Amino acid sequence: MKKIYILILFFVLISMSAKAQNKLSVNGYVKYMEMVSFQELDSMWITNGLIHNRFDIAYFPTEYLNAQVSLRNRFYFGEMVTFSQAPFNALFGTAGAYNFIDETEYDAGFFNLSHNLLKGDSYLFNTSIDRAFVRFQKGNWEISAGRQRINWGQSFVWNPNDIFNAYSYFDFDYEEKPGSDAFRAQYYLNFASRIEVAAAVNRDTNITAAAYYQFNKWQYDVQVLAGVFNSDDFVMGAGWSGNLWNAAFRGEMSYFHPLDNPTDTSGTFIASIGSDYSFKNGGMIQAEIMFNSSVDKGRAFNLSDFYTQRISAKNLSYNRWTFFSSFTYPVTPLINLSFSGMYSPQNQFVFIGPSCGFSISDNFLLDITVQSFFSEIPTDEGGGGTYAFLRGKWSF
Repeated sequence: MKKIYILILFFVLISMSAKAQNKLSVNGYVKYMEMVSFQELDSMWITNGLIHNRFDIAYFPTEYLNAQVSLRNRFYFGEMVTFSQAPFNALFGTAGAYNFIDETEYDAGFFNLSHNLLKGDSYLFNTSIDRAFVRFQKGNWEISAGRQRINWGQSFVWNPNDIFNAYSYFDFDYEEKPGSDAFRAQYYLNFASRIEVAAAVNRDTNITAAAYYQFNKWQYDVQVLAGVFNSDDFVMGAGWSGNLWNAAFRGEMSYFHPLDNPTDTSGTFIASIGSDYSFKNGGMIQAEIMFNSSVDKGRAFNLSDFYTQRISAKNLSYNRWTFFSSFTYPVTPLINLSFSGMYSPQNQFVFIGPSCGFSISDNFLLDITVQSFFSEIPTDEGGGGTYAFLRGKWSF
């Protein structure tokens, strides 16, 4: 815990000096979100509150060098924290070992920059740093080191090419998405092509390292990559993004093969293909399909898995085939409606996610989001349930 305090203090001192020299940029937000969860509408409701604050601080000492630190502060209170004293899966009437308090503090990076500073029977305060890097940019070169986000994904929901820091679609409150403790070097060949190499190390000292090449062909942005994933697998992948007729068309795929058994045939193939179309009235429709060869066709799931699983590019879903679609429509310039859904024939899994956003002012947003799950698995075994969220966000 001392390390995170020292890092914060060090950057605060630099910030005080930099602000006087007009070399500092500070922005962020404060959010309040209320959550209600239940298995059935007439069953027990579990409530939880979250006050979420973020600071994005950037320092520009020279023309070619800059640094960024981003700090998250989250204060949870309510019954979810209380229930987490026992396995969180008890919320859905099933046995499990997930603990909300421990998982909130979990940091996947090599440096442990997440700490629960305060906790009690019904409250928890966590602070974490998810960006802390320096970047050098000159000419065609861009080199960065530290905790950063390396985004190689092309698709909207599932990203098999995002081998460094994959994320869950259901975690909608974390717009910035996680970062990795990594080194990254990029060389831009021209406006549409670049070569890069990146390497990251996680808390278990496992290494993910790969080379990446992006180019433009036939009016498509095409990418290929190859490297080592989590010190366990050789990975190679490809992706594309462009237009098909009047709609956007994108996709990506990756193949993971065990390093310790190159002749084995038990590799994992994951692919996602999607498209979206924008209407003249501002509405947009999206569709995406994902396939994961490593998932057993008969595998069951528990609803809490969708919120508690540690996502990686090799483990994007508990279903072998999953179909996604969404529709968004701006009712007025200040009100936006959206509806998303997923379906998998495995366990007859269905997800429904309506939401409505209100732009109260230039820097204040209010939204309501519902995430409901249904399947053939009995509800008391974790096969279904609903989360409802009311969230306000003030940006500065």
